[in-house]
Amino acid sequence: MKLSDVGERTLVELARKICKRGARVRVGVGDDAAVLDLDNRKCAVLTTDMLVASKHFPPGTSPEQMGRKAVVVNLSDLAAMGAEPLGLVFSVGLPRSLKVKFVERLVRGMNAAALEHGTYVVGGDLDESEEIVISGTAFGVARRRELLTRSGARVGDLIAVTGRLGAAAAGLKLMLKRLPVKSYRALVRAQLEPRARVREGRALARSGFVTSAIDVTDGLAANLWQLAKESKVKIVMDRDSVPEHPLVRKFAVEHGFNVDNLVLLGGEDFELLFTVRPRGWEKVRLTLKRMGTTATTIGCVARGKGVFIRAKGKTRALPDRGYEHFR
Repeated sequence: MKLSDVGERTLVELARKICKRGARVRVGVGDDAAVLDLDNRKCAVLTTDMLVASKHFPPGTSPEQMGRKAVVVNLSDLAAMGAEPLGLVFSVGLPRSLKVKFVERLVRGMNAAALEHGTYVVGGDLDESEEIVISGTAFGVARRRELLTRSGARVGDLIAVTGRLGAAAAGLKLMLKRLPVKSYRALVRAQLEPRARVREGRALARSGFVTSAIDVTDGLAANLWQLAKESKVKIVMDRDSVPEHPLVRKFAVEHGFNVDNLVLLGGEDFELLFTVRPRGWEKVRLTLKRMGTTATTIGCVARGKGVFIRAKGKTRALPDRGYEHFR
């Protein structure tokens, strides 16, 4: 059996079965980040993410944008846990033929993105490789009682998401298909210059009403399934309520793409998908609004298993599809 036969998620489950959890491990393999207890009140939150140039950076990505994305993919995981970032370290593999100026621009992109999100690049390692490989580790801290995980959703909760979806996937299509950018520059920026919802994640954690969270990186459908499986609940999503980036539908119609593929399956939006108790929804929404961030309810948590979508007056099972390594 090959990796292409099983995919990334099966390998994660394999690691989860093999890796033993120590006494101080609050959250191990399988969530957005690992969590280790520091004392009775606080815990360390750690995550790592690897980017391989030929797989993760479309043609036209600048060194600064590579550095920025390497920071954002890691900080987004901390945001989903409600953690405050403390710093990042990077192990970077580089071809020996690369220009020094390229590396300088790459590191400047990392530094700028870290500062923008209120944290710092504090160290790492360099090695020689056939292509550019950037492996980052972000570490942060959270109060134990405020920690957000994928497994806390409860029956009766509302499902909500920050921002609007589909722009990054549409931007990737634009670049890979070499389509005219024209009025779609915002879509390309969403792909190349994403932001992590770090402040929003902290606000959700402090609210006391949010029960679970995950960042939208593999696609809304896949991330809903991850929440449903980890929380052992049923999720029902209302398609008409899902917030789309205003340019996505126009782009899809103009170039013959399926809107749902971009909005529900595309991924790399780096928004936060979360469940919230109904009595706290309005307070959470207003808190995010004061930060300049929209949040929209898109469904509810029910008793049962699986993920379902309501559309055009009918409810059907939503396939567990999205981006997955090796497949």
